[in-house]
Amino acid sequence: MMILFGANDACLPGSDSGQHVPLEIYQNNLRRIIRHPSIQIQSPHLILVTPPPVNEYACEESDAAKGIVGTRRTAEHTMAYADACQRVGDDLGVTVIDLWSCCMRIAKHEPGQRLPGSKQVRRNGYLDEVLSDGLHLSPAGYRTLLELTMRHIQRVWPDQSPDALAYVHPPWPVAPKTEPQDSEGP
Repeated sequence: MMILFGANDACLPGSDSGQHVPLEIYQNNLRRIIRHPSIQIQSPHLILVTPPPVNEYACEESDAAKGIVGTRRTAEHTMAYADACQRVGDDLGVTVIDLWSCCMRIAKHEPGQRLPGSKQVRRNGYLDEVLSDGLHLSPAGYRTLLELTMRHIQRVWPDQSPDALAYVHPPWPVAPKTEPQDSEGP
């Protein structure tokens, strides 16, 4: 089970989106989800995913197209939520896929430098590619997440790798074929 929360929660306090969740509450929400009895009773393999970075340039453009003025998200603020997600995973012994750090590496972020995605640095082409509107993953962003997830599953839970799993239903070439049922009944 993958838990990917925080991108919307990390909007700035007081922004008109109404989505801001204070950092401490965000962390507590992650803990509550992980510890919830309906989750625990199933004993799933859990994976927390850090929120992806934010591209402030694209966010501003997307917001402007909707008539929204003002900054609602920053790269630095979102980094705090990615770090908090990592801490929750570490505290609870839950695997964390650090999508934020992976994107930062590919975007060529150097420690101690301003964050890619920040309007305090030049626009980053990689973040334009992986974030459709500066906030949400694009198909390329989901591809990055899929690759990270599959590497993790193959390394940590190889018995859960798609190639190792048996079919639940027969593959389509050998599945029984039936005539479509009339939607109005017999």
